Amino acid sequence: MERQLDDRAVEFPRIDDRLVTLPARYAVSVGDGSLVRYDLSTGSAVEHRFGTSESPGGPGEAVFVPSTSGPADESSGWYVGYVYDSVRDGSDLVILDASDFAAPPVARIKLPHRVPYGFHGNWIAS
Repeated sequence: MERQLDDRAVEFPRIDDRLVTLPARYAVSVGDGSLVRYDLSTGSAVEHRFGTSESPGGPGEAVFVPSTSGPADESSGWYVGYVYDSVRDGSDLVILDASDFAAPPVARIKLPHRVPYGFHGNWIAS
């Protein structure tokens, strides 16, 4: 059964990689200057906006990094992704707390170069 979550234009939906082929509660998609986390159980959404009108931020897809091994808890961990800063023509590696998705980033690491849109990655625990 197909279900539309909302009218936002989003792309690159990701779930916790440990849940591929299993039911997942959250999916995070790239929106216009934001990441949108959809609660697939309730249909609600939370948006994390990047940048300001003076310095817009363009995120790429976010990867979920669990805080522990074992059974999946999709609200215990971090979302990690690149955000392009057009003012300085460079990218940041941004880390968001999964338990407070709309809050300011836990960390923002300025990279010396731009990471191109479409760069994909996965988290693999050691």
